[in-house]
Amino acid sequence: MEIKVREVPEQLVVIEQRMVDQAALEAWLPGAMARVLDAAGDAGIGTDKSPFLDRASGPNEPVFIVIYEGNPNEGEVRVEVCTPVSVEPPGVATRTIPAHREAYARVTKAIVESGGLGAVYGDSEAWVAAHGFEIAAAPRETYWTDFYGAAPEDDVFDVAWPIR
Repeated sequence: MEIKVREVPEQLVVIEQRMVDQAALEAWLPGAMARVLDAAGDAGIGTDKSPFLDRASGPNEPVFIVIYEGNPNEGEVRVEVCTPVSVEPPGVATRTIPAHREAYARVTKAIVESGGLGAVYGDSEAWVAAHGFEIAAAPRETYWTDFYGAAPEDDVFDVAWPIR
């Protein structure tokens, strides 16, 4: 697995959060993504305005960040679904994700479907320590394509650890 490091700019995001375990996460996540995208409206920022995601090809698509404050496989944890926006839409929950550096690994849909996602988290966390970095914040998945419409061999998101 290849791990890369990128600089992520400060991002204003529309958010929805919930306490979920793995089963509840799988049921909640698609709807949460749709709701934050709808709440972002015309202010939403897609892959065309997110060059740090290294998506040189492909259509402009919505970006989602899913932040995990723990492992939902071990019980209920706080999970936050976000989508970046250019301005704060009125009447919706937002917050600012500070600029940071993150170590990340690309994930294919096949890895997720085969149950291999846990190994990606473990291997990338080990890479952070082995390369002299410290974990600075909760891990996240950054989606930049339609996960549900993707083919098994398609890259669908990044597993990322903010580092210092």
